[in-house]
Amino acid sequence: MNLAIIHEWLNVFGGSERLLAEILGIYPQAQLHALIHNSENLIGTPLENRSVKTSFMQKIPQVEKLYRGLLPLMPLAIESMNVRSHDVILSISHAVAHGIKTRKDQIHISYVCTPMRYAWHLQDDYLHLHHLDKPLIGAAARLTLSLLRRWDRESASRADHLLAISHWTAQKIQQAWGRESQVIYPPVDISRFDPAKERGDFYLHVSRLVPYKMTAEIVRAFNELNLPLIIIGDGPEMPHLQKLAKENIKLLGHQPDEVVADLMNRAMGFVYMAVEDFGIAMVEAQAAGCPVIAYGMGGAAEIIQNGETGLLFQEQSSRSLIEAVLQFQKMKLNSKTASENAARFSSERFRNEFTAYMDSVTASRFPAPSTGQQTK
Repeated sequence: MNLAIIHEWLNVFGGSERLLAEILGIYPQAQLHALIHNSENLIGTPLENRSVKTSFMQKIPQVEKLYRGLLPLMPLAIESMNVRSHDVILSISHAVAHGIKTRKDQIHISYVCTPMRYAWHLQDDYLHLHHLDKPLIGAAARLTLSLLRRWDRESASRADHLLAISHWTAQKIQQAWGRESQVIYPPVDISRFDPAKERGDFYLHVSRLVPYKMTAEIVRAFNELNLPLIIIGDGPEMPHLQKLAKENIKLLGHQPDEVVADLMNRAMGFVYMAVEDFGIAMVEAQAAGCPVIAYGMGGAAEIIQNGETGLLFQEQSSRSLIEAVLQFQKMKLNSKTASENAARFSSERFRNEFTAYMDSVTASRFPAPSTGQQTK
């Protein structure tokens, strides 16, 4: 099939980019489109040297630094992208990609990570992060986000078929868009982990350092616990965390995959407090035999088997995490059980489920070739 894949911004190699890379591995001839493309940040990843067609936003000076603050421009940018020459459109959406305009005779499948989170449940975080929470500018920004929510809901009708990365996301799609979706969990490369026979004495947290990840609350908890914690990741919260953290906490910044895997293989426990639509890092920790201590909402509740492969706590606060860690230290969880649980999210499982789904929704347009001998 003549396939176009629509992504929002190719600026870092994160969770949605790993999903994209897996799909491109299945359909290598697909034409890739994105609002912006920062090729330098993708060197050494599976997306290096990949041809990408971009929107007018690519021409904005320093767009790779400013793009998150340009959210109001994104609906116009995605609608301006031309995919008319393709038979099948696959959008990977956590903001606006599902709003790509297509013809009635095209098949549009949208694989949704989340409805536009900054216009819905993370509105306050978005305003604070971009300094838009002052009285006058805040009122204008909230009006803009209200208009974005309207566009988000209306444009969701453009997709013929909706996939969701988790049951949590499927619920959000129903609430925001009033539509049903089928769940296919994203792929996780569990093969790169090799659980250590003896776990270390430290806890681990891996995340982008942005407000909604709640890393500051994790730091406050471990300041009080006085237990060793290693934090991997970078972002605008880093200066604040450096001032907040005591000597028992190490902030390593961004680290290559090999370092992350090594630490996950040896960590006593992996701690997480954000409400994630899925949560690849939590699956990776499980694959490394590392029990996960996480806030029990969002994808964590679908990934972690509470009391067997980790521990879920019920309040998004440092106090609740402290109580969970103290309880965890009295438990004896089996690393093998955790790594076996991670197999539910393997890349192989994803490829089988995703190709079967794509074949089913495109079968009427692209029937399988006959296996019988044809005659003229």
